[in-house]
Amino acid sequence: MIAVHSLRYLGRTALFLFLITNMILATAAAQAHKKAGAKGSVESPAPSPIEFTKPELLNADTNPTLRYPAAGSAYQFLYAGGLAYGWFDVTRTGIHFSVVEPAKKSAEGFYLPTWQIKRAEINDSTQVAFSADGQTWHCLFFLPRDHWSTLRKNGEAREAAVAGAMGTASMLDAVKDFDRVLAMVKPPAPVPAVTAPVTPPPQEPKPAAPSTTPLIVLASPPGAGPNQTIETNEASLVVRGLATDNTGLPIVKVNGVPANIRPQNSQAAEFWTDPMPMKPGDNPIQISASNADHAEAMVAFKVHYTPAATPVNPKGLDKAEIISLLAGAVPSPRVAEIVNQRGIKFSPTADDLSEIRTAGGTDELIQAIQTAAPHP
Repeated sequence: MIAVHSLRYLGRTALFLFLITNMILATAAAQAHKKAGAKGSVESPAPSPIEFTKPELLNADTNPTLRYPAAGSAYQFLYAGGLAYGWFDVTRTGIHFSVVEPAKKSAEGFYLPTWQIKRAEINDSTQVAFSADGQTWHCLFFLPRDHWSTLRKNGEAREAAVAGAMGTASMLDAVKDFDRVLAMVKPPAPVPAVTAPVTPPPQEPKPAAPSTTPLIVLASPPGAGPNQTIETNEASLVVRGLATDNTGLPIVKVNGVPANIRPQNSQAAEFWTDPMPMKPGDNPIQISASNADHAEAMVAFKVHYTPAATPVNPKGLDKAEIISLLAGAVPSPRVAEIVNQRGIKFSPTADDLSEIRTAGGTDELIQAIQTAAPHP
């Protein structure tokens, strides 16, 4: 019995020491990345194969993109209720967090060009934090796709951030040294087989590789996105966003009209329209961005405009009351005075005005009615 209890005690002791050691290693890794970000260094030490979390590689031969599954928020501390879940994409020109879950937080995604990122660091909550001005922060941590929308409590969020610390460190490395991380992810070129030298036949010149398609990121109206319909009761609308392209500044048009452009750098420009009048019902909006090689990106959505209801004048006269006054021998000029004083509470049609004329209404009365008619 003494031997069995001793073995159980030793087993619990070994498990405790193992957990303590893992916690110390994770904390040390997070602090090391935090210090590197605080010094503003764009270089980060090469991660060992054990601690490096490989991202997914998209568009390897055209516009290489390193993609990580992540959870993010605008808070420097971990608040489970404020988390959004989606894809964190890193390219040579910038970073983009696109929200997938929950749908109501889709507007919390963001895009930052590389040149605008003033600070990038691992914070005390084991999140990678990005800021363009040192005041507004975008905070993310690595979270596998099958764990999205499962964090209900702050404690669960903290445990998930610590578990994903290596992935979060890889996200920061990708931003600070994109080409080094890309080299670790991109498969090596195949080694050609050694064969006897053969004089190759003349080859026809290969056509130039097509350029990449520009990227359009919408900022306004809020909630707008591809193939969506948004509601508004505003009579006019301004469309705003950012267009980027790795071959230079793209040309942006909204419904075929060139948009106003403010360059952010040699490959990105902010765009906006003049106020666009809305008509009642659906208003289609189509945004295009094209580059010098005629590669074009399109984003289309609809704005459903419902005009605000015109308030009814409770003191105004309706058509039946005007005809009743004329039928009661009230002179038409007197009825016109009453209309000018009290107004009307109906929108007169041509048939309405014809009935009032038949009842004895003069041109003076008809003009007073048309002047007093409510306008939307």
